[in-house]
Amino acid sequence: MTYDETKVHLLKGDTFIDDSDNEAHLDRSHNSSKRNRSSFVILTCIALIISLSLNGFFLWNYHSTKAQRHLCVSEYSGIGISTKSTYWQQTDFTNENRTISDQAWESIDTSPNTIALDNTYIEKHGLSKSIPFPWDQSKGLYLIRAFHHIHCLKNMRKAYLDALESHPGQHQLIPQEHIMHCLDILRQDIKCRPDDTPMPSIQERHKWGDGQVRKCKDWDALVKWTQHPSRHACFRMLSDYRRVPNSLEEFAFCLKDSPYTEIMERYFREHGHRDPYKLDEIQDESGAEDGY
Repeated sequence: MTYDETKVHLLKGDTFIDDSDNEAHLDRSHNSSKRNRSSFVILTCIALIISLSLNGFFLWNYHSTKAQRHLCVSEYSGIGISTKSTYWQQTDFTNENRTISDQAWESIDTSPNTIALDNTYIEKHGLSKSIPFPWDQSKGLYLIRAFHHIHCLKNMRKAYLDALESHPGQHQLIPQEHIMHCLDILRQDIKCRPDDTPMPSIQERHKWGDGQVRKCKDWDALVKWTQHPSRHACFRMLSDYRRVPNSLEEFAFCLKDSPYTEIMERYFREHGHRDPYKLDEIQDESGAEDGY
């Protein structure tokens, strides 16, 4: 049998397939496979891009939320912890020269304490209705806590100093400089972490914020945290009002499971206890001071 240039192959007995048909079939299969691979690659890339985008969004949202918590961004003013302030034991606010200290305290303007809020803001933040703003009845008047706190500090300071002037020479259980110090550290703390919670009011005196529910840190949880054996300093405040010259007596209260109980007990067995409030001659001459 004579064959032309086209080659044939024997398949299953007498059935023949032309090579040109086979090559076309292979080309179609190859192209189909190539298209399938291309489609798979494209779909994989799209899925990868979507996955990376979603992961990026969730990561950004996580860090954004974490940053807001870390910076204590307020839900009311949107202000977070953004500035630094150095704490000082002595300032112009504690200066014995009344001209200097009075001027310092009076320089704090408490006028920003009152703001007018519209209903949209009030509802968004779950605030109670308050007395109306006189020039726009659709708004309510609210007091900002931080400015109210400063107002109260200024009043306490003035009342205390007025009382001293009314009773000159009278013995003070707590020295004046201690009271001035206490008022000033409260001032510093208020200005460092001002509470911007808006307080509503009814038409009565001293009713600003009365009965308002606030979001707070758990005081008892903080107390419990300080009592952990790894942090507990065996310390007890013997008096908030009197100096304790023999201050080591305040460190005589280690917990049973404290790693320092044995050391403390051994010290007091060897040296004994002293009257916390009584200075002996040596201590009196040394001019020992309490740490507060």
